[in-house]
Parts: sequence; C-alpha cells; structure tokens
Amino acid sequence: MRTIRTGRLAGALALLALLVAPALPGATGTHVLAHAQLVASSPGAGAVLAESPDEIRLVFNEPLEVQVTSLDIATEDGTVVLTRAGEIDSRDPYALVLADPQLAVGIYQLTWRTLSAVDGHTAEGFLSFGIGDVDGTIGSEPSGGLVHTETDAAGVVGRWLTYVGLLLALGMAVFHRVVMRNGPMPAKLARSLGIVLLISSAATIAMAVASGLEAGGIGEYLAGTRNGILQLGRGLVAAAGGAALLIIAPRLAGAVAAATGFIGIVLLVMAGHAAALPGPVAVLGQVVHVVGAAIWIGGIVALLVLAVRPALLSTPTLPPMRSLMPRFSALALVSIGIVVLTGIYTAYMQTGTLIDPGTEYGGTLLLKSLFAAGALALGAVNFFDGGRMMSWLDGFRNRVTLEVTLAGAVLVVTAMLATTPPLDEPSGVGIVPIPDAFGEVTPGMTMNVIPGRAGLNRVVVTTIDGLAASSTLELGLDRLDAGTTTRVPLVLADNSGTGSMAGMGHGGMGALTDDGTVDWVADAVVLPPASRWDASVRILSSAEGIEISRQRFAFTLSAVGVADGRIVTLLNPATAVAAVLLMAGALGLGLGLGGMRLPLCERAASRIALIGGGAVAVALGGLIGVTRLLA
Repeated sequence: MRTIRTGRLAGALALLALLVAPALPGATGTHVLAHAQLVASSPGAGAVLAESPDEIRLVFNEPLEVQVTSLDIATEDGTVVLTRAGEIDSRDPYALVLADPQLAVGIYQLTWRTLSAVDGHTAEGFLSFGIGDVDGTIGSEPSGGLVHTETDAAGVVGRWLTYVGLLLALGMAVFHRVVMRNGPMPAKLARSLGIVLLISSAATIAMAVASGLEAGGIGEYLAGTRNGILQLGRGLVAAAGGAALLIIAPRLAGAVAAATGFIGIVLLVMAGHAAALPGPVAVLGQVVHVVGAAIWIGGIVALLVLAVRPALLSTPTLPPMRSLMPRFSALALVSIGIVVLTGIYTAYMQTGTLIDPGTEYGGTLLLKSLFAAGALALGAVNFFDGGRMMSWLDGFRNRVTLEVTLAGAVLVVTAMLATTPPLDEPSGVGIVPIPDAFGEVTPGMTMNVIPGRAGLNRVVVTTIDGLAASSTLELGLDRLDAGTTTRVPLVLADNSGTGSMAGMGHGGMGALTDDGTVDWVADAVVLPPASRWDASVRILSSAEGIEISRQRFAFTLSAVGVADGRIVTLLNPATAVAAVLLMAGALGLGLGLGGMRLPLCERAASRIALIGGGAVAVALGGLIGVTRLLA
C-alpha cells in the first residue's frame, strides 16, 4: 500500500512540474522581455526632431542575425510608411540601422523585430517619435513592450527531451564505468541509451525546424545562423551517437555514450544564456555545471534502474547495493558540490544577483532550486543509508523514485530557464561618482551608461524621489580628448506608458521605482571609441533654472566599452565562488592523490572523484579569479 501511495505521489509531482513550469511568467509567449533587448535608440522614444533624421539606429544587448531582424514604420493613423526596412550595421552586430528614412512631418510608430545571434530567439517591440511641429504627447502603450513567443509548452517539452538524452548518455556511462565496474556496457543499456539519444535528436531537430519557420526560412536558419548551426549540430551529434549505440560492439558503447553526451552538452551551452556573456569562462562554467548535473542525474536514474530492471545495468550478477552506494556517493558528493558552486556563479553573472523572485528568471530559478533541494534531501537519506536498504521514507526504491521524479522536474524548469531572459531590463555600466572638494558625493545619485559600448548609448541617472518634484536635471558631457562640450537634458522616466521611455524595456520606465528612487534619462548619446569624458549632472531649480548642485562622473571608452571609471566590486559571489573552487579543488586533489576517501564512500571511487573534481575545480576557479581581476 505504501509503495502504491508513493508511486502515485511521484507521478503527481512529475505532472505538477510539467504543468506548473509552462504556466510560469513568460511561458505562454505573453508580455515578457525577450533576449535581444533594445538598450538605446536614435531617435529616442518620445523624441521630437526638427526634421527627418539622417539615420534611425537601434542598439540591442545581443548580436543580431540578419534573418527576421528589421523594422517597420507607420504613421499615427496606422498608415505603413516602410516595412521590413533596415540592416545590421557591418561594424556593429548589435545595431539595426535604417539610413535616410525621408519622413514627413508627423508622429510615427517604429516596430522592430529581431533574431538574436546568441540564442536564436525572436523578439519585437516598438517606440514612437515625432518629426517637425506635432501636437500631443508622444509615447507608447505598455503592452507594446517586448514579446517573446517561443517559450510554450511544446518548446519546454522539446528542450526537456534534449536535456534528458544528453545527460543520461553521459551520466549513465560514467556510472557504469565507475560504479558498476563489471566489464563492457551491457547491450540492453547501450540500446536503451541509443533510443533515448535518437529521441533527443528528433526533439532538437523539431525545435530547430520550428525556429526556422518562425525566422522565415528553415534552410537559411539552419545553415546561415549561429544558433541554427548549433541546433543542427547538436541534433546530428545525438543522432550519430544514438545510431552508433544500436550497432557498435559493447566494449565501445560506454565511450560513445559519454562522448555524445559531452559534445551535445557543449553545443547546448554554446546556444544558451552563458554565450551572451563576454569571454569563454562563463561558457566553461556552465559546461561544468551541466556535466556535474549529468553525473548526478544519470547516477540516480541508474540506481532506479537497478531497483526495477537490474538486468539493464548488470550482467550476469548484480553487485550488492552496499558496495554500489558508497561508490556512487563519492561521485555524487563531488558533482553536487561543483553543481552548486557553478550554479551560484552562473546566476550571479547572468543577473547581477543570486535569486530575485520578483523577476521572470528569478522566480523560475527559485522553483528550480526548490525541486533540486527536495531531490538532494532524498539523496542525503540514501547517502546515509549507504545501501543497507533500510525502510526510511518507504524504503530505497521509493526514495530513489521520488528523487528521480524531482530531478526530472528540475530539468523541466531548466528548460523554462533556457527561454526566459535572465534580466527584465537591459543592464549597463555603473560609473564611479567623483567626490567634490569636501570629499562628498550627492546622496542616492548613480549613473549608468547603457550598454556601455562605443557608439550609441543611453545614460540613466538615478536620484532620490525628492528631486523629481522640485528640480530638473541636465547632463553635461565634456570630451577631454577633443575639448568639446555637450549639454543634454535629462528626462524623467515615465512608468505610466505615456512618457518618453515607454516601450523601451527599461526598468525605470516610471517616475518612481520600487526602492523610492527615480530615473532620469538622456537618450541617443553618442560616445566614440578611445574617448575620455567628464560628465556632470547639474541639479537645477524647476522655477528659476538656477544650479543648486552638481555631481561629477568620469570615464574612458576603449574600442570595446567603458574601460576606466566603471564601478568594480571585487568582493562578490563570483570571486567567492572562485576562491572556494580553488581551495576545495586543491584540497580534493591533495586528498585524492594521498589515497584518502570521502565519508561513507569507497576509497577507489573517492580517489577518482576527488582527483577529477579537484582538477576541474582548480582550473575553473583559477580562470574565474583571473577574469574577475582583469575586469
């Protein structure tokens, strides 16, 4: 009776995961921010120009693919002026440009649509501006924001099948080699993994075809875009590995399964959020994270197979569980430790924080963490049980069933995370304020340059709420290397959807933010490369326009972005993870080389786990630490 109840509970949890995850914010393709977010534009949203601009330029936070990326322009009454216009700047893959649009006097709505070169996701949004002497307030409706349409239930299931195939191929191959140790991989297991990989390949190819249809051309997408090539490559790798496992000799099956899973995981990560971050370290960290998860998840699935179909993993006889659990526990302890640390690093690098439940990504990440915590809690019970098959929580078989179910739920939510943007608003570069002659800075004032690269930028100044009622702000930009000065008005951002920043996807799209501060915006600010700037935020009285005070900021732009003057914090979760990885990895290497064993674990398996995990941790920790110091 207990077994029946536990099985029903496991099924209910699995069904809950499949139903809840697609119902999360962003899963239905409704109003959420997509991955290629608009960070700056010229003209700016709500701007009124004296005459038609020489060019319209839209700058995004990710490189763009030529497929789909274009803009449409319509008049206030909906008459289409231009359609599928513009092209990606050959010198700036982040910019969509329309030269000499030749617009007459009037109010226009610009609608853009992009295809991200990083993850292949499409996005669309709009902004409004005016030409000449126009009447009324120019703005955009909040519902126009950004729309991301790929995160649906079918997409989640497709990604889940992709994850399951690749992770099981690698994880179960490692389990058989390190834990079972009974010769070549059994033919039944090889065939089973082959079938799983073929299913994974079919799901990957199906998602690639769907993305191609959305992008406007399957062949062009698969052969001409970065993400299409990665998806196609991942599908072909899984198909080749799956087919090989169905026909090759058993002695080669383990190596083929592990290689297929690992290569597929690398291709998977290269098409994910980590690829949008600068440098290769974020991608390497995510690869280590997923490989560690594969060893853990593949291992617990193997334990479940041993409990229900032992012939798949063991021929001719099954070793006692008391000898198997201490071997797997060594792998699990090290892999879970690496998964946790790299997960913290990845979350911080992608969001600037750890978990923010108030955002789309943060809420999804919290759900994933809860499922993972439940699975790890059950794993801890099995760890202390040590294969004695005691009746704790209805016995070993039911504990492993629940653990596998929760791990499957983790993969479902991970599929959601893959199509949920880490940030609800584009991030920029914070600039260090310069103290005045008395060593003081204006309380509560910060300045961000978005995106912080050479070219078109948006400057956002955040102040305390009190300044909004009695003051106006002006931004003075003194270019020190050229001796020029520019004065730019700072416009109070509007969250109502009728002000100058509506439709831009910026978190300060409203006068008052959640923390009681206000955002002031200077749009269409051009910052050339190799330029040095002294920026002054002048606080003026609203009535007389007399300067009350000012705050200076100084920064330098290199060819790639803000070089000097940016706010850099050495003590953060990323550097903490680097330190822990270095210390724990060095300790693991020392213990492994010295022949020590982990608690309740077998000595030989401990040696493999400590040396392998220690080497990976030291290498990754060193790379993260060096990268953070150079930043």
